[in-house]
Amino acid sequence: MHPPSWYPDPWRMAPLRWWDGYQWSPILYGPYGEAWPLPAPIFVPKGPGIKGGGIAAVGAGVGAVGSVIVAIVFAAISSDHQVANSPWYLLISQLALWVGFVGAVIIASRKNGTKSLVRDYGLSWPGKRDAWKGFLAGLVGRACPTLLILLAVLAFKGTGSSNTASPQILGTTPAGTTGWVIVVLLTVIGAPIVEELLFRGLIQGAFTRRVGAVPAIFVTALIFSSAHILGEGLLAPIVLFPTAVILGYLRYRTGHLAAGMVAHATFNASLFLLLLVPAFR
Repeated sequence: MHPPSWYPDPWRMAPLRWWDGYQWSPILYGPYGEAWPLPAPIFVPKGPGIKGGGIAAVGAGVGAVGSVIVAIVFAAISSDHQVANSPWYLLISQLALWVGFVGAVIIASRKNGTKSLVRDYGLSWPGKRDAWKGFLAGLVGRACPTLLILLAVLAFKGTGSSNTASPQILGTTPAGTTGWVIVVLLTVIGAPIVEELLFRGLIQGAFTRRVGAVPAIFVTALIFSSAHILGEGLLAPIVLFPTAVILGYLRYRTGHLAAGMVAHATFNASLFLLLLVPAFR
């Protein structure tokens, strides 16, 4: 995290804007001092964040196209019809998707921000407070879908019935040690970093700038949960929306992404523990 000081204004409303160590302040500085005159037509942001909603959409689209290309290539060269369950297909297709995500984050920062992921998105290494806040928030977030699953199990299967279905993670059924190692790395390390940068860093920041902090949390949560439909089914928005709101609140409350990344990692990691319970498989 950068220390409090004057930095180039990411919104380019004045030469410099005061960074208080955690977030951008409304204090500007230029040739006329802190009372920097603003012409009336200039858009005044409703909160900290940089422009980049369109860039995020293009990046997500590019990543999705990359994943489709990977699927086509694997299907063409593989004799196994279970391509989706291949750990290497999962790894490469996910990396292709994330290239679009990370590319959008970097391009938006360079084009509309300060070219610093720390100042533009609040990227930082988690401290002790971030770790504890994130861990507890992740557990709370996991409690919501767990309750839904329990209700579904009781409603449709009863307490005494068994479930022999294989566990589905990221839309696939991991097989073998390699498969599980790749899935754990992608879900517990990769996804919390990349997805928090795109959704809570770029997208929530862009909406905060336009509509304010609270609406931005809910709009971003809806986008985030809906984006998981293809990989996790039609129930993804219902299951993930409460957790997405928690992640958005952490971003707003702390001013950076570290606590949200820890919460995201805890939420995903706790799924592997639930898979030890037969009812959740």
